[in-house]
Amino acid sequence: MNYHIGNMLIYQEFNAANECPLCRIRNILEKRLVDQYLNESVMEDFQRRMVNELGFCAHHTEMLHSRPNKLSLALQHTTRLTTLKSKIEVTADVKIADKMAEIFMHSGETCVICEGVEVNMIRYYKTVAEMFYAESKFKDILLSTNGFCLEHFGALLKYARYARGKKKDYIYTLTKLERDVLNKLLEDLQWFAAKHDYRNADKPWNGAEKALERSIYKLHGIEAK
Repeated sequence: MNYHIGNMLIYQEFNAANECPLCRIRNILEKRLVDQYLNESVMEDFQRRMVNELGFCAHHTEMLHSRPNKLSLALQHTTRLTTLKSKIEVTADVKIADKMAEIFMHSGETCVICEGVEVNMIRYYKTVAEMFYAESKFKDILLSTNGFCLEHFGALLKYARYARGKKKDYIYTLTKLERDVLNKLLEDLQWFAAKHDYRNADKPWNGAEKALERSIYKLHGIEAK
């Protein structure tokens, strides 16, 4: 196996222990970026300009705020709010007010961490496909997983062309794996529901006790905290 910095997390997280390996990778990347924006990025001019322009979404603001370094977040909020304040024009003009409305209604949606995570995740979607093409044992590693949340399953399909000459085999492997995993999950959900019938109270769970949580993961992924 050809280990390097671009695929280490894939080898680390692609296993049966994770409901969605790519959620795990995304969460690791998010936590790294959160730490970065509370430490060295505070002093970098380019990163500060990006924070001033994009800010942080509510999810990543909460992650930042949950860490000990409150001063860094306060400094970045000061410059972000200063930037937003500069866009406020005291006016009675309806057209100007409409333009400002668009700016401020969406000001909490942009996020420098979201952008950084997405750029890195696209690289991982491509790398998974490239590994399927280049490394003979990777197909078995892929099949050893529990599939992916639906968002990341779709993303892998979107970038399947990076498996080049093996893209058809890659797509078939991905789709069969995901369908089989969902079939098993649906069986477990049905038994989870059946277990709430008093007539089945003494029957074994057969691994279905976490079916509802697993279905949430499949539908919505697993967020970092």
